[in-house]
Formats: sequence, structure tokens, C-alpha cells
Amino acid sequence: MSRKVFSILVMVAVISLLIISAIIIVWSIYTHRAKDKKAAQPPTANIKNKVAYERVENFKVPILMYHYIRDAENEDQLGQNLSVSPITFDNQMKWLKENDYATIQLADLADEERIALSKVYGEGKKPVVLTFDDGYTDAYTNALPILKKYDFSGTFFIITAYTEKKSGYLTQSQIDEMKKAGMEIGSHTLTHPDLTKLDYTNARDQIFISKDDALVFCYPAGKYDAQAEKLVKSAGYVAAVTTKSGIATEKSDLFLLPRLRIEDVSLAVFAKKFL
Repeated sequence: MSRKVFSILVMVAVISLLIISAIIIVWSIYTHRAKDKKAAQPPTANIKNKVAYERVENFKVPILMYHYIRDAENEDQLGQNLSVSPITFDNQMKWLKENDYATIQLADLADEERIALSKVYGEGKKPVVLTFDDGYTDAYTNALPILKKYDFSGTFFIITAYTEKKSGYLTQSQIDEMKKAGMEIGSHTLTHPDLTKLDYTNARDQIFISKDDALVFCYPAGKYDAQAEKLVKSAGYVAAVTTKSGIATEKSDLFLLPRLRIEDVSLAVFAKKFL
């Protein structure tokens, strides 16, 4: 072997050793930094929900039914009956908070694992669902700030054809902001018709086209029949509410859930709803 070839081989070997050494050094620095970073983090830093709550088998969930959250002194009797003033609503939310109620979303009742329900009961609290029918503007201007004040969520049923097109109803930007704030948005059909008086095609359009990404549904004026219930199920909703009075339990039909109508009443009257 010539001296020149030998020199080249030696140079290649030296360069290879330098490259390997550099790789080892870089890898060593990287692994030590990764270990240090991991050690600096709390044990639950990357665990979303470390606590496992025992799955509840039996439950009672009052589903409250609101419409307007507004002052309605100058409204007719129907308008007043459908309205709760912001002050009264605030007091009702305060009462719920002070009496250990925690809000869940309506879709949580359809969860077979009952994760939200189990968490509420596991923390020694009582579940409640707050629903708001029709999608009025005051849901955004009056209800939302109060819900956020008490760290509550609500389920808002939207008449989708009224969005952006009818005065007094929520705009899409308001709905989007409410979603970001953790509110649940459900369907209240396209135009709020009596579903029991519609033929199959029109009833289907009202229920299907208004769905978008909603998981929950509210029968307009609480009116339904076998056809409407079947369409709601086939559209992909997981739960639906009526205007029948009562408290939801594990035995309730998820597509015919009862609610408690809430009016502008004293706290004493409000509290009796939960007895």
C-alpha cells in the first residue's frame, strides 16, 4: 500500500471519529436537557385529568328552561311570563352556586361513561343544566356575562333561520363567541314551527338543515310526535328537551327530557323547584 493511500485512509478514519464524537456529544446534551425539563415539570403537567371519578349509576338533574333574560315591564303578559330580569337571573345563579350546584351540558346526559356527571358528584356537588330557548340577543348581552361570573355554562337553542336575519336574535359572531366561552349551542329548528303539523319532508328539513354541528335539540313550544322524535334521532342529535315539567334521571328518555320552567320569581319560589 502506497504512503499516499495510507495517509488518505488515516484522514478518513480521523474525520469519521470526529463526526461520531460530535454526534455523541450533541445527543448527550439533548438527553440531559430533556431529562432536566421533565424533572422541572409537576407530575400532572401533561395529564389532562388524572383524577378518576366513580361512574354514577343514578342521578337527578334539573334542566332549567329560560327564554328572555331582560327587564320586561312594558311587555304584554306573554312577554313578561317568558322573561327573567338580569337581576333576578343573577340572584338565581348565585343561589345555585351557594347551594353547591355545578352546570353540565345537555349532551353530557347522553354520555354512556357519564364523565361530567361523575365528576360533579365526585366533587360533592349537584348537577344542573341551564337551557335558553329561541336565541334572543339578550342571551349574549345579559345571560352570558352572568354565567361567566359564576363559572357556569348554558345550553342555547337557536332558531337558525333567524340568525343575522331577524332583529332581536343572536348574530353568528355572537354565537361563535359564546361557543368559545364554553357554551353549548343546540338547534331549535329553522323557523320554530309546530312539528306535529308538518309533513315528513318539511319536518325533516326543519330538523336536519338546522343541525349544523349541534348535538342537542329543542322541540318548538315543546310540541312533538313520533315522527319528530324519530327524525331527531336519525339526524344525529344525542338528546332533546320538551316543555314537560320534571327532573331528568337515569330513567328519562334522552329524546323527551323534561324541564323546569323558570320565571321572574322570588328566590324562595325558585328554591322550591329543586325540592
